Amino acid sequence: MTRRRDMTTATAASAVNRGRIARVFREPSGRPRKGWRLTCYLALVMAATGTASIVAHGSRVANLLAHLVIAAAAVGLAYVFRRHVDRREWSSIGLSRWSGRDVLTGFATGAVSLTAVFALSWALGWIQVTGTELSERSPAAVLGGLATGLIMYAASAVMQETAFRGYALQTLADGWPMRRAAMVSGLLFVLPHFSGPPSSPLLVVVLSADLMLMAGFFVLTRLATGGLWLAIGFHTSWNWAMDTVLSMDTEVGADYGHALVHVAGQAQSFGLGSGGAVEWLYLVNSAILCCAYWLITRRRRRGGGGGR
Repeated sequence: MTRRRDMTTATAASAVNRGRIARVFREPSGRPRKGWRLTCYLALVMAATGTASIVAHGSRVANLLAHLVIAAAAVGLAYVFRRHVDRREWSSIGLSRWSGRDVLTGFATGAVSLTAVFALSWALGWIQVTGTELSERSPAAVLGGLATGLIMYAASAVMQETAFRGYALQTLADGWPMRRAAMVSGLLFVLPHFSGPPSSPLLVVVLSADLMLMAGFFVLTRLATGGLWLAIGFHTSWNWAMDTVLSMDTEVGADYGHALVHVAGQAQSFGLGSGGAVEWLYLVNSAILCCAYWLITRRRRRGGGGGR
């Protein structure tokens, strides 16, 4: 009798332990907890990104195809996770309703913003235009490079916005206040941008603040428009203009990345490494965008205009 009672007690204790372990991984509804869902999704997207980058190394055409594959993987995985793991509507991700107007608005805003940073940097003597790619290659080759770069950066924008302002934001917002979800998804967005050791601790602070503010701006556009298209348009034109049109990337090589306009950095470091002063302008630009868009949408809400 005593032995049977002991076995019953041990079985009950084992069941309690299994229940505790299950609660670490599963919600009461039976779904995996959102931390595990988000971790698995981002890990798969990063794995697809890394694999495609290795395969495409050294070929421009292969690199273009890799960007398209990565974008398709991010969207496809988001659909599978949202519909079959999260058991939520796909429309909440923000891609189901196409908006050409939002894409064009975002694209124009990104181009104007980057051009403003370029013009101010040039006026301050922080950068110098040394030539153009037309002196190195034929117009057809330059045009082809611009078109290829545009497609690659559009694919990259789709991947990043789907992953961070689409799946990550919506998953975190399920049970969390939107402000907390925006902060955490912003931090997740910042981390992949540090691919190597930074030149100074201050650069980490400035770049992180810049990216967090830009992420905040993207979240605001997501909430105001109901979709990711404005952020995708901005993200595309900003990166395209920076790398393919104006060679403003601080890590550009001696060939200026085959950008249309060859730009050399002349700025002081200001504690951020070679040419680091321009990074301060990026930070100010992100702060202006985030604050201005927040004020505009806030005024619209108060005035009854509302978002779409």
